[in-house]
Parts: sequence; structure tokens; C-alpha cells
Amino acid sequence: MSSENRNSTTTHARTYDFDVVPANNFTYPELTDTYNRSRVDYIIPMPMSVNKMREYVQVYDVDLQLSVVAVEDDTTLGLGMLGKRGSNTWITRLGVVPNGRKRGVGGAIMHYLVERSREINAKQIILEVIKNNEPAEVLFKKYGFEIIRELLVIKRPPQPINVITHGIYIDVLSHQEALDLLCTRRDMPSWVSANDSMFNAGELSALWADFDDGSQGWLVYQDTVLQLARLVIQTIEGDFNRVATGLLQHLHWRHAVQGTISENLPISDRHWPTFQDMGYSIAFSRIEMLLNL
Repeated sequence: MSSENRNSTTTHARTYDFDVVPANNFTYPELTDTYNRSRVDYIIPMPMSVNKMREYVQVYDVDLQLSVVAVEDDTTLGLGMLGKRGSNTWITRLGVVPNGRKRGVGGAIMHYLVERSREINAKQIILEVIKNNEPAEVLFKKYGFEIIRELLVIKRPPQPINVITHGIYIDVLSHQEALDLLCTRRDMPSWVSANDSMFNAGELSALWADFDDGSQGWLVYQDTVLQLARLVIQTIEGDFNRVATGLLQHLHWRHAVQGTISENLPISDRHWPTFQDMGYSIAFSRIEMLLNL
């Protein structure tokens, strides 16, 4: 589609030699192509297919009318997406293609997304940046974002595991029971791991653990053909390590041929040492940042 046929928006008093256009004017193939071109030399490239982009928008409540693409003539230079939930928004998929950098494209996209958040009366804007991506972090701090915490993307390959069965009772729960458990969680999830994301993603299962010393806990996870994902562990009573060990052992015993990847575990989570004992490693880290409006 020619840039003349899209609805461009002015975001700064400064004049740029490109336009910023609401993302709903673009097709999913166009959005995917722009995103992938913006990530060719990124610290963690994370390329997406068209289907994955469509799924991402649905799972994370991205509003394409509030999201934006930077365009010069008929060429896209970058994009930024905005998720919306209640009084919060979430900036994501922000990137600029290599030949669009050093021209103010990133700043124009950021300004656009912050202004759209203000217009819909958002109270907070959340975003995540890959750890050690200093240029992006500098840009976000320029707009007033503050660092909240470090989040880990963790992974575990399929591998044999010894299971302790003495002193523990495991109950396998249904999808609906998994949803019910998530409504009782007491942690502080990120946008990616929040209940809305879990509900939207679907394919959820759960394990409940009771121990002979009175400890209790549960594990909710996404079970797909290729891998396990979206792990949420909660210790209700007792020792965090014992609860997490029992749950993870039984999870990987039941799903021995599937690898696992789980996003945005806070580095301060009390279950993280047990994940490491169970063979998990850090794929990469993100820094969560927040702007109060």
C-alpha cells in the first residue's frame, strides 16, 4: 500500500523526513517483515513468522490502532506496538531497521506510543529491554522510564530426571483448574507472564503437590506439542525448595521428551535456585522499566 493511502500522524513539532502511521493500516506480513528487518543485528534477534506475529498481538492484547509504523515513501523504517490492559499500557516489538537509524525514528516511535498512552488515560507504561542493550535503555530513560527489576528467560533441554515419590502426592489438574489456580497467585507477574497472557495463550495444565510435612504448592504450565512453556510455581505452605523440586521433577518426568522455555521469571524469585538445580539455565535477561503518567 502506498504511503499516501495511509493515515499518518505528526508526533513532534520537529519535522522528520518520514511519517509515523497507525499500525492497523498495515497487513500482518508487512508488520512481520518490518519487525524482522529491525532485528537482523539485534542482541537477541527473535525472528517471527506471520502466524507468530498474529498470535503475539492476540496473546499480549496489542492494540494495532495505538501501535505505530515509521514510513519513508513506500518503505517501512521501524515499528512499535502498544498493549493495553485496564489502566496500563505496554510498549513492545519496538525496533528500527538498520538504514533508518540515527534519524530520530526510535524517538518518534517512542513519543507516539507515550502520547497514545496519555490520550487513553493510562496510569502506567511498562516495557522490557534486553539486558545490556544500552542504547535502548538510554532512550527509555530519556522519556522518564525507571528500572524496576531483572527478568530471566530460562530454558531446559529434554533430559532424564530422577523423581522422588516418597512423602509427596501429585494431582494432575485440568485446564479449568489451572485457570482457577492462576486467580490465586500471589506473585507480581510481568505483562508476558500475567494471567491475561496465560489465559489468552491457552493449552494450560497444572500439577498440585501435597507433602507429608504439610507443605503445599502448585505449578501451572503451557503444554504444546513442541515444548513446555509459561511456568508459574506457587508455594502455599512450607519449604520453597522442596515444593519446587517435587513439582519440577514430576513435570519433567511426565513430559520427558519436551524441552522447556519460560519467560520473565524475576531474578529474585525464591524458586529460581531450584530451577537451576533441575537443569535450567538463563537464555537471556530482560530489564523491566516503568513510567508513571
